Amino acid sequence: MASQTVLVTESAGLITITINRPSARNSLNAETVLSLCAAVDAATANARARCLLLTGSGSEAFCAGADIAELVANAAPAARRAFFQSIANLIEKIQTTHLPVVASVHGFALAGGCGLAAACDITLAADDAIFGLPEVAIGLAALVVMAPISRLIGKKALAHLLMTGERISAQRALEIGLITSVHPKGSLDQTAQEMCAKLMRQGPGALKASKEGLLEISEKEYHSAIREFADRSALLSIGAEASEGLLAFTQKRDPSWRRNP
Repeated sequence: MASQTVLVTESAGLITITINRPSARNSLNAETVLSLCAAVDAATANARARCLLLTGSGSEAFCAGADIAELVANAAPAARRAFFQSIANLIEKIQTTHLPVVASVHGFALAGGCGLAAACDITLAADDAIFGLPEVAIGLAALVVMAPISRLIGKKALAHLLMTGERISAQRALEIGLITSVHPKGSLDQTAQEMCAKLMRQGPGALKASKEGLLEISEKEYHSAIREFADRSALLSIGAEASEGLLAFTQKRDPSWRRNP
């Protein structure tokens, strides 16, 4: 329905979550953020789900950040705190779900939208995509979305985005490590579908372990992390999924999970 701020579709294990406020550049009001959180939770609990694809409706924006009009209208400290906490919750849900999450970004990806794109595991951008953290221009600081972005880019590049509010092209975002790749706008949807199909052919348990490792590695001391990850690798290798994958490789066949995506 047109009134829905978030649309969810499911097809052969792929859950597509679409921010559906094109007239507002897919900006994030309280309802939309809570609906996005609920959609990620539902996908995580869905036994059929193998991959999440996050995108925005319309041709103008992936997500242009917070809905400023609603933010102004809800000036009470409790309301403001609840809103920013909900953004943090959404980012954490994207990063901690066991499912791989792909972002398909076109047009504007600003402020919270830039943070959502950064939180996804793989971020594909159209060549018209524009990224930025413009909050400083209105007296805010992009502190919540700084957290996922700081895992991806260097401090100087991050300081430039945070302190100048400058918008950057998809190509520049690729150069600083903010996104995965850039594609012609006309082929972005197809490329995103192909990426999701590729991810759904991988071992789901191995993908889960990879996500957990990526999330933890920056928080652990290097030498203890590498030893702990060696133990995890050994345990993973003797599990049912890896055993099937190794056997299938030696028998020159697809592993069992690929037969039922």
